[in-house]
Amino acid sequence: MPEPEASLLVDGGIVDRDLLGLGASGGRFQRCLNGVLDILLALALLGQLGIMFFTVVSRYLFDYQPLWGQEISMITLTMLAFVGGAVAYSRNKHMAVEVLVQRLSPDRQRFLAAVVDWHIILFAALAFYLCLPLVQSRMEMLSPIMEVPEAWFMAPLPVGMVLICLVGCQRLWQRPRGQTLLSAVVVLLSFAALYCFREATGPLGMNSPTLWATLIVFVGWLLIGVPIGFCLALTAMFFLFITGQAPPKSVPQTMYGGILGYVLLTIPFFVYAGFIMTEGGLSRRLADCVIALIGRLRGGLLQVIVVAMYIVSGISGSKVADVAAVGSSMKGMLRRNGYSMNEAAAVLAASAIMGETIPPSIPMLVMGAITTVSVGTMFVAGLVPAAFMAVCLMMLVYFRARQLNFPFGLRVPLRQAVRATLIAIPPLLVPVFLVAGIMGGVATPTEISSAAVVYALVLAVVFYREMGARQFWLTVVETTTTAGMILFIISAASAFSWSLAAANLPEKIATALLSLGGSTTVFLMGSVVILIVTGALLEGLPALLIFAPMLMPIAVKFGITPVHYGLVLIIAMGFGTFTPPVGIGIYVTCAITETSMEDTGRALAPYLVLLFFGLLAVAFVPWFSLVLPQMLHMSTR
Repeated sequence: MPEPEASLLVDGGIVDRDLLGLGASGGRFQRCLNGVLDILLALALLGQLGIMFFTVVSRYLFDYQPLWGQEISMITLTMLAFVGGAVAYSRNKHMAVEVLVQRLSPDRQRFLAAVVDWHIILFAALAFYLCLPLVQSRMEMLSPIMEVPEAWFMAPLPVGMVLICLVGCQRLWQRPRGQTLLSAVVVLLSFAALYCFREATGPLGMNSPTLWATLIVFVGWLLIGVPIGFCLALTAMFFLFITGQAPPKSVPQTMYGGILGYVLLTIPFFVYAGFIMTEGGLSRRLADCVIALIGRLRGGLLQVIVVAMYIVSGISGSKVADVAAVGSSMKGMLRRNGYSMNEAAAVLAASAIMGETIPPSIPMLVMGAITTVSVGTMFVAGLVPAAFMAVCLMMLVYFRARQLNFPFGLRVPLRQAVRATLIAIPPLLVPVFLVAGIMGGVATPTEISSAAVVYALVLAVVFYREMGARQFWLTVVETTTTAGMILFIISAASAFSWSLAAANLPEKIATALLSLGGSTTVFLMGSVVILIVTGALLEGLPALLIFAPMLMPIAVKFGITPVHYGLVLIIAMGFGTFTPPVGIGIYVTCAITETSMEDTGRALAPYLVLLFFGLLAVAFVPWFSLVLPQMLHMSTR
C-alpha cells in the first residue's frame, strides 16, 4: 500500500468547518436544531448509500433485487430536499443573486435581508397550509411494496416548511427590532394589496400582461436577494394565483413530485464523492500525476489546470467541487512559480465550462431526470465535446504562454513522476468504472454513483489514510447541506416549469421562434442565447430546469437529436454560470484563487471567446455529440 509522501502540491479543503455548529451563524437554538437535523440527514444519506450499494452487490452476485429500496429512496429524497433545504437556509447555503444587493449600504442590505426572510417565512407557512390536507389524505393509502402509509413519503415537505419558518423567525428575532417591524409592514402590505387586487378583479387568465407581470415580480424578487429556490416557488404561486390556471396547492404538490425521480439520488452521491475526493486527498494526487506528466512545459501549470479539471470532472460531478479541488490545491504552487493568478483563475473558470459535459455531470443527471434522454447515453456523448474544447483551451494557453512569456513549470524527476502516476491510478479508474458499468449493464447510473462513493471512501480511508472520523463527518454534513440546496431548487423549478407549461408557454416560444424564420439555425442560436443569459442570472442549474423541458420537444420538431441538443443546453448553461459580472461560478473561482472579479474577467475574455466558438461548433456539428453513442450502438433519442 503506497504511503503518502511529500506532495507536489499544497492541499486545500473545500469543506466548511463551521458546519459542526461552532460558527457564528444563528444562535444556540439554531445550532442545536442543526445538530439534530444533521444526524437525521446523515442517517438518511448513509442509509440510502448502504441500501443502494447492497442492491448492486446482491443483484450482481446473487441475482436478488430488493424492491423496497425504491420506496425508501422516495423518503430519503424528500428528507434531503425539504429538511436538507431548511438546513441549507439556516446556513446561508442557498444560491441567491446578490450582485446588486452587495452594492448597497450596510443598513439597506440588512433591511433587504429582513424583507427576504419575511418572504421565505410567508412562503413556507403558505406551503405548509396548502400541503397539509394532501398529507392527511394519504394517511389511509398504503405503499404497494412496504405497505406503509403514503403520508410518510410526503411528510418531510410540511416538516421542512415548519423548520424554515422557525429558522426565519430566529433570524428576524436577532435583527434590529425597527428593521424587522418595518420590513414586516412592507411585505404584509404588498401581499395584502395583491390579495385585494385579485379579489376585486377575479382571475386574470393567461395573457401577455400577466406573463409580463410574472416576469417583473420574478426579477424583482431575484434582485432583492430572495434565494433562487424560494424565488421560483413564490413566482409559481404568484402566477397561479393571479391567472387562476390552477389552484395554488398545485405548487407544493408539484414540488413534491419534482424530486421523486430515481436518478436524482445520484446528485447527493456524486456531491459526496466530490467532497471525499478533496478531503481524502484524491484530487491532490490526480493533480500531482498531471503535473508530473505535463507540468514542465512553458505555462505548464495552466495546462495542468485544464487536464486536471477534465479528470476531476469525471469523478465528482459538481463544478463547485471541481473548481475548489483543483484551485485550492494548485494556487500555492502557481504563486511560487511566478504565474499570474488572474490568468490562472481565468483558465480555471474556462476549464469548468469545458467540464460541464464530462460524466458524471450533475446537469446531465438533471437533464435525464426532467426529460426522456438516457443518462447513460449523455455520459458517453459528452466526452468528445469536452475533449474538443479542452484541446482548444490548451492551444490557447500555449500561444498565450509564448506571447506573455509565462514561466516554465516543474521538472519532476522520472522516479517521482512514475510514483505519482502509480499512486494516482486508483482514482483515475473511477470514470472508467462509471462509463463501463453503465454501458455494460452492470448497474444503473444511480447504482453506479453509490459504488463510486464507496470506492472513494475506501481510497481515502484505507488506501491513502487521509480521512479520519472528523473529516468523514464534515463531508457527510456538507453533502446533506449542499444536496438539500440543489434538490430544493429542483423541486421549486419543477413547480415553476409546471406552472409555465400549464400556461402553454412552450407553444408560445415555438411560435415566436418560427416567426423569426423557423430554421434550425435560428432555434439553436436562440437556445444558446437563452441558456447563457438565464444561466448567468439564475446560477446555472435552475435555467436548465426551467427551459430544458420546454425547449426539448421543440428541438425534436426541428429534427434535432435530443442527446445532441441536451449537451448544447448544458454547455450554454455552464457558459453563463462562469460569465462575469453576474455568473456565480466566476465569484466562486475568484474566492478560491483570491483574485478580483474585474481583473479575472479581463483575463477570461479571450477564453470565453474561444469557448463560445467551441459551443457553436458543438451546436452546429452534431458529430461531436453523436460519434461515440453511434459507435457503441446507443440510442440518441
